[in-house]
Amino acid sequence: MINSEAQLREKLSLFWHGHFACRVINSYFQQELLHIIRSNALGNFKDLLREVSKSPAMIQFLNNQQNRKQHPNENFAREVMELFTLGRGNYTENDIKEAARAFTGWGFNAGGEFVFRKFAHDDGSKTVLGKTGNFNGDDIIDILLEQKQTAVCITKKIYKFFVNENADNEKVEWLANRFYQNGYDIKKLLEDIFTNDWFYAEKNMGNKIKSPIELLAGIRRFLPMQMENDQAQLLFQRTLGQILFYPPNVAGWPGGKTWIDSSTLMVRLRIPQ
Repeated sequence: MINSEAQLREKLSLFWHGHFACRVINSYFQQELLHIIRSNALGNFKDLLREVSKSPAMIQFLNNQQNRKQHPNENFAREVMELFTLGRGNYTENDIKEAARAFTGWGFNAGGEFVFRKFAHDDGSKTVLGKTGNFNGDDIIDILLEQKQTAVCITKKIYKFFVNENADNEKVEWLANRFYQNGYDIKKLLEDIFTNDWFYAEKNMGNKIKSPIELLAGIRRFLPMQMENDQAQLLFQRTLGQILFYPPNVAGWPGGKTWIDSSTLMVRLRIPQ
């Protein structure tokens, strides 16, 4: 983030890193997940969602390796609806149960490659979001992407990240419609945001509380300095409450005013000094 020429890609990678919050011990899996995020950060959300869902990091983190037809594990099915696509309240508990059955058999091998274990897959009929069929995991992802609510949910999060914590629902709706019509093209969504007059409105200027990572990377980009010990940055991350590759939970970092409390505020003031 400090040295890259491709700043928008890096900023978006940080956004998606929080959206697809994932915490696993295996650093190779983490690197692969970041590579997927970076490669698709400005591409298509459909491809990004599919590749992240099949990454060993996410399969391990959300227990899909243990998802078998006799004992469906609902972790991944729940989070893919609640956090990655539709948002809370736009599906039922039964949708989660049925979707979990569709994701049975998804796993990875010793080399960390995605594998579909046919014998562990429940190939019975399932009903998800009003559609019935002999669905597999890919079908469920298609069904989730067909829902306009997915476009609204993603657009609102991106709006909050780039424009204003207090989302303007009218503008989000307009952007989400375009995002949906453009087949989830992330670059076009950003273009719609950055080329609109309201992006530069007074209420949207200087209103963002930077995340610790944005604060640290911003200072490092602004000041031409080399750190004698790069590891010191981990100490700052820990003190300020945002450690890369170590989100607090599957919902990621809440952001906004949660970055500031009585202890972190003092550290935030001291670091630039």
